Amino acid sequence: MTNNDIQKIIFDAIDMANNAREDNKQIPTSEDTELYGTEGHLDSMGLVAFLVDIEESFQDTGINLTLTDERAMSQSSSPFRNVESLTEYISTLLKELE
Repeated sequence: MTNNDIQKIIFDAIDMANNAREDNKQIPTSEDTELYGTEGHLDSMGLVAFLVDIEESFQDTGINLTLTDERAMSQSSSPFRNVESLTEYISTLLKELE
């Protein structure tokens, strides 16, 4: 799975999140979109729902992926801060599953 494939899944999850948001609170669909943190578009509950959507999308392709584990939470720089960092984190996890 390429980084473009991973980003498509992330962008689809952003679209799902945007369906439940008001027009003035939409999350931009971009590689540099801030997801979580001081400039992020998601609060902690929004982040959990967003990550569950991503995990379910991977399950639909036959890949069991857990994004919210001890490893993710213990990193000095959160893999959930933006689309690019999340893409890189998922790519690393997928390589480890091979």
